Amino acid sequence: MSALAAATATGPITTILSSEVRAASGDIPPLVCHSTSSFLDASGGELTDSSIIAVWAEDTATNHDADSNGDATLYSSGTSIPLVVSDSNVVAFGSMLVEDGTNWQQGNEEFVLNAWDAELGGSGTVLFDEGHGQYYDLASFSKFESYAENNGYTVTATSNLSADLGSADAAVITSPSTAFSSSELDDLATFVAGGGTLFVHDQSDYNDNDTTANLNDFASYLGLSFRFNDDEVLDTSNNGGADYKPLTSQFNTAFDYFTDRDGLGLDKSKTYTVDVTKVSDGDTVTVQFADGSTESIRILGIDTPEKASNSSAERIQEWEGIESMTYLQTWGSNATDFGKSELGGATVELSFDQNEPLRDTYGRVLGYIHYDATGDGTRDDFYNLRAVETGNARVYGSGSSYHDDIWRAEDTARSNGTGVWGQSDPDASSEIRNRAVDDLFLPQAASVKTASGGVSDSRVPIYAESTATQSGGYTYSGDIPLAAVDDAANVAVVGSPLIDESYESSEGFAVDTSDYENFVFLTNLIDYVSDRSGDILIDGGHGQFDASYAVSNDDAAYYQRYLEGVDLSFDQANDLDTFDLSRWQAIIVTTPANAFTQAEIDALTSFVADGGAVVLVGAGTAPSGARTNLNDLASALGTDLRINGDHVTDGTNNVNGDSGIPTTTVFDTTFPLFDAYDGSTGGGSGGSGNGDLSIAQIHEDAAGNDNNNLNDEYVVFENPGTGSIDLSGWTVEDEAAHTYAFPSGFTLDAGAQVTLHTGTGSDTSSDLYWGNTGTAIWNNGGDTVSVYDDSGALYTSESY
Repeated sequence: MSALAAATATGPITTILSSEVRAASGDIPPLVCHSTSSFLDASGGELTDSSIIAVWAEDTATNHDADSNGDATLYSSGTSIPLVVSDSNVVAFGSMLVEDGTNWQQGNEEFVLNAWDAELGGSGTVLFDEGHGQYYDLASFSKFESYAENNGYTVTATSNLSADLGSADAAVITSPSTAFSSSELDDLATFVAGGGTLFVHDQSDYNDNDTTANLNDFASYLGLSFRFNDDEVLDTSNNGGADYKPLTSQFNTAFDYFTDRDGLGLDKSKTYTVDVTKVSDGDTVTVQFADGSTESIRILGIDTPEKASNSSAERIQEWEGIESMTYLQTWGSNATDFGKSELGGATVELSFDQNEPLRDTYGRVLGYIHYDATGDGTRDDFYNLRAVETGNARVYGSGSSYHDDIWRAEDTARSNGTGVWGQSDPDASSEIRNRAVDDLFLPQAASVKTASGGVSDSRVPIYAESTATQSGGYTYSGDIPLAAVDDAANVAVVGSPLIDESYESSEGFAVDTSDYENFVFLTNLIDYVSDRSGDILIDGGHGQFDASYAVSNDDAAYYQRYLEGVDLSFDQANDLDTFDLSRWQAIIVTTPANAFTQAEIDALTSFVADGGAVVLVGAGTAPSGARTNLNDLASALGTDLRINGDHVTDGTNNVNGDSGIPTTTVFDTTFPLFDAYDGSTGGGSGGSGNGDLSIAQIHEDAAGNDNNNLNDEYVVFENPGTGSIDLSGWTVEDEAAHTYAFPSGFTLDAGAQVTLHTGTGSDTSSDLYWGNTGTAIWNNGGDTVSVYDDSGALYTSESY
């Protein structure tokens, strides 16, 4: 029985013998193949011999010549790409698979150890070659080394492989930067012929880091049926967080490599009692498990300011209303002191979040910490929350299950000026990038459409340039729409995560994109479709955080700072069905990896009915299931707008020569979306005293014969705003372009309604008359009521 199984059998877990345990249950989890190459046949062509292929990439994978040396063989569409092969006592892996920092929640370590067991019988001495200039030495595999030794193997490094092969059962060779000598090749061939096994690990040719030629000299000398490819395998759909980390479960079960076993991963369903041995800062500690092993813990769901010694990692944009880096650095030291005083030397409970990965990109464990803050002997104080309550940290815009509780704590701390928030003054934030919209860039773009096909021009404020092209989805014969509005439903759809901070030069992007007006356009669009005032919320509870095609609050810090400059705040909610939505004018929903529950849909439907807006933001690189989730939400909100199933690229008009980041200046300026934001593009979002106009009722079917009862055919308009609205010069049209003009000087008060009758009569403040005689306007079989403001721009419309 494993340590985990034993602990589980005796009741709730408080300690585990190892911090590295995952219970076995059937087949191994998928493999994540970080920076992997593929394999070829002995003649350098595509390898299709399944008798020597143990693992293939998923069908969504492709390979390319990453170092542009022209020496990669590219696999044709429809041919599976091999990632692990086995022939004549040589097992070759396209990547390292088990180097330190590997995501142990996948099946990598189990798979490699299974391969060792299958070839060696479950025990033996394994040499690790360090004599050929390898970057990856045995120290780079320290966790796997311990894992193998705990499972019956002796693992030893050698710088003289030939001299030590006689005492070994197997040898591991990682990418050799220096070639094997003829005598070494002879020794290896003799070793293999005598029953020894070689485990060979290659890597991709990214930055020309591979050593393919040396490996192929070795493969040729041994007469193997495969060769190493000088390539990199990518997968944009199935990956471990980036396309160069292909994820696969395409296993050839003819090989005995895939049985699940205890692995190196922590069990996320368990709570571990650990000792804090070091507090690095307010959100990072080192803990020791009962067996003496240690882990660095990044405290989940919060972020403390960086100390001066790590100021390069600080993004001041994340700290609402704070503009002094020196001030933040002071609070970085304060937060570290707080962490030391609360957790230093303490025994704490470490637990995890099923919605979040176990480790961050730095290999640190992401966890929650409960501890005894009062000395009463119980560990029931939640450090993650307490650090925020005391003003030593902010909420981190992730998918944390506790996000909304922690946000409420931050909201209270900000309101009270607690701790770091003592100098927070969003109203005094400098205005940035707020200017007329001249150019937009739309990374990962998809077009927009309707449920039945194309979207009409009257609903489209921006298009791609004529040089853009589509791949997949509904195909437009003319201009390709990149955003559309449904004013009647209070919904807009945008085909690109255009506020993603990954495209900021300060975040490492190759060029400066601050000259584009993405922030202004999106904020004007929100204002246009919203019927009320308030701040802006973004959904983060549906797998958006860390999804390359979606955006959470922490992925849009620069947009947050822009909004502060125009007196709006920007926050995140994860549980929309329990979050108080009353103070927000709009919710941004970027492509959700997870579907919305009915309770969440009901909350959003009520929000829209109360005048709030929902802006749905898609991506042309999002997987089809995530796009379906977004479109299902659109349908539930009562709009016919959809994200298309295409990817829009532009080889001519783009950012930095990247066709995947199209730019555009093709705007329909009849929409009031292209001036600097001032809160007056529509709806109620411009603040107090703004009027608005909405269509409250359409009564198209008069009693009896419509043509004989024209005044019983009518449309009711309402002003849901907070001030009166002057409708002088405004017009109403049907689909046949019959036009009615509001009387000069006609004003509709806040909260008031006016009924526009088709027939004749005397106008009053509550009843207006089109003036038709004998002919009805509104078709009983369906029509569209369109309202245009005094500039001729479409203000609102409703179809029935």
